[in-house]
Order: sequence, then structure tokens, then C-alpha cells
Amino acid sequence: MEEEISLQHDGVEYTAQYAVHGDTLTVYLPNGESRSTALNGKLNASESTAMVHLRSYVRNICSN
Repeated sequence: MEEEISLQHDGVEYTAQYAVHGDTLTVYLPNGESRSTALNGKLNASESTAMVHLRSYVRNICSN
């Protein structure tokens, strides 16, 4: 089941979907790229971990 997170930066809202499959979190970023992280059994950390990936994406595109 996919969940959604959003982040607002400089008046622009960025949204990404994420899903947990077993112990792996996969985040689907706005540009179509995906990033995965092993959760090591900490499934309750999936939303905050997904947000780390989205923040990194936003920082990267805003610094260019």
C-alpha cells in the first residue's frame, strides 16, 4: 500500500509516494526517480525516513 508525504519549500509543494515491502522502504520522488532504504524492522519510522529522501531531493533541485 502506498502512502503520500508532502513538503512545502519556498511556496512550492513537493509530494512523493512511498511504500514498504518487507523491511524495505521505497520512495517515489516527483521526478520519477525512486530511492530505497532498509528499515531493519523499524516500520514505524517509514514516514520520517521517506521525508528524509524528499527533503534531500528538494535541497538538490533548489541548489541548482
